[in-house]
Amino acid sequence: MTVSYTLLGLLEAGDRHGYDLKQAYDRRFGAAKPIRFGQVYRTLAQLVRDGRVEVAAVEPARAPTASGTPSPRRE
Repeated sequence: MTVSYTLLGLLEAGDRHGYDLKQAYDRRFGAAKPIRFGQVYRTLAQLVRDGRVEVAAVEPARAPTASGTPSPRRE
């Protein structure tokens, strides 16, 4: 399973900041396949670019919140 699909799956539970996604990922998969914060944010940027997630909100002094799109494109 790719990091992209894993993050999309984690976004199914609702909108999340990149930090929250990293924490959720670590709880589930961190021991088996650790990732860095930079990889989370880079993957989110790629998913936004590809139209698979959207920025749900940008709060002052916080990172953008990602939201899964209703029907992600298939690869």
